[in-house]
Amino acid sequence: MFEHWGLGEDGRLYLIDLIRGKWEADELKHQAVAFWNKCKPLKDQGPLVSMKIEDKVSGTSLIQSISRAALCPVIAVQRDKDKFTRLMDIQGYIESGYVYLPAEAVWVSDFLTEMEGITAAFNTHDDQLDPMMDAIADMKGGNLDIWEQLGK
Repeated sequence: MFEHWGLGEDGRLYLIDLIRGKWEADELKHQAVAFWNKCKPLKDQGPLVSMKIEDKVSGTSLIQSISRAALCPVIAVQRDKDKFTRLMDIQGYIESGYVYLPAEAVWVSDFLTEMEGITAAFNTHDDQLDPMMDAIADMKGGNLDIWEQLGK
């Protein structure tokens, strides 16, 4: 699962594209680099800064493999909060209309169905949630407490 997010000049977050699948290690690396290369030329969307990959399970070897080959800038994501807490940190941005999806994308229906099906228990069908939460937290400061946001 890879998602391409952007922060608009209007301060809103835009899910520009995504790719989803279950891949073995070599294919996972190929898909990651192909997605990066597909998204990189979208200059009207602004420059890509980095690919963030969760540093656990298959993500760890993917980070090492892509970094070693210098195929794109990779940042390892370490989780320091549980999923429920991270969702509560960014929920206000979603409810306030800061998150936009491309209506014409073929994957939007599946994305919305997955988001609407999320419960407090979470489940195996929420893999699109983590990259969205990371994007919102990174671009809107949702991973900072109020004092960090105020620069104190």
